[in-house]
Amino acid sequence: MYTLAVTLLLGLALFKIVDVLEDLVPELTRFHGLVTTVLAIVGAFAIDYSLFAGFGVALREAWMGAFITGLALAGTTSLWRAGFGWLGSSEGQAPEQRHQATRHMTRAA
Repeated sequence: MYTLAVTLLLGLALFKIVDVLEDLVPELTRFHGLVTTVLAIVGAFAIDYSLFAGFGVALREAWMGAFITGLALAGTTSLWRAGFGWLGSSEGQAPEQRHQATRHMTRAA
């Protein structure tokens, strides 16, 4: 039970970290999915967290647990976005819409 709660809260933290990175570097919005997935996998390896070890599921190699957990963490960010959208928050919008005001528009003269 706690393993699932930790996974969901790590997904929320990842959701906000990617949001802050997109605020600081608006060009990352184009690569939102890639940035989210890479940060999730790197984060799972960095804290050596495996969803499968928490539930007592044996995998062939230990690194597989952290890798698949990273993919699961990346997937939970979509869950958080849908939840925020359901609540009516602007956090539920797509990254392109949320960070539209910070984009630099270049127009021909």
